[in-house]
Amino acid sequence: MNFRQKMARLALIPAAVAATGAHAAGNDPFTAALTSIDLSNVAPAVAALGILIIGIVMAFKGIDLGKRAVKKA
Repeated sequence: MNFRQKMARLALIPAAVAATGAHAAGNDPFTAALTSIDLSNVAPAVAALGILIIGIVMAFKGIDLGKRAVKKA
């Protein structure tokens, strides 16, 4: 068993313990996992990153279009 397999097996232990605890309490483990994750800060960060990437790409495209206009003039 290599290092990667050992780490994957160790990573499953806390998840299994948490799932059995949630199941014993009468909750669905999948629902408990989804409700414990706070995604309120993720959406604005992803949107800002997308706007930044699109802005950079448009800036490079503007330079290319300017060079093309100079060549044709």
